[in-house]
Amino acid sequence: MKRHSYETITGRRLDLGKMNEAETELLAAVLGEYEQQPEWSRFAAWWVARIRQGGLSSQSLVYRVCQDLEARLGIAQGKVARPDYRDCLADLIEERFGSRYRFCKETGVDPGHLSRVLSSRSELSLQNLQRILEPLHAALVIRPVEEVAERLAPERAAQSLAEAAS
Repeated sequence: MKRHSYETITGRRLDLGKMNEAETELLAAVLGEYEQQPEWSRFAAWWVARIRQGGLSSQSLVYRVCQDLEARLGIAQGKVARPDYRDCLADLIEERFGSRYRFCKETGVDPGHLSRVLSSRSELSLQNLQRILEPLHAALVIRPVEEVAERLAPERAAQSLAEAAS
């Protein structure tokens, strides 16, 4: 059975089955470049140029996949920090509520505090984190470092994309 989804390093699932033909072709080119394990900044410049050439927006699935691939290369090459709970939280809020504003409005979470937390200028207590996770239908999960490293590996992303494209 063909798998049509791609999981980002923050756990977000992207439905690649929704891509049009131009996006599918561009993603195949991206995968070809990515599999060569290019230097992180070179890959970043390359994919951004290809997205512009293809006329795709920053809201396209290919754009999001490319951001994720770039981050994986940067992490693997020691140029980018691993995502932390803030990155996962921001992605989950966007996925489930569309915006931080809407999330805060519907849940009563202080938007200023959330903004400070997501910009690493403040922390959440465990109690407040649990309160925020509840409307997101999410849970805090603690994993061994080795398991997290495997999940972030560039090879895992390439394999996932290759399976989706086959």
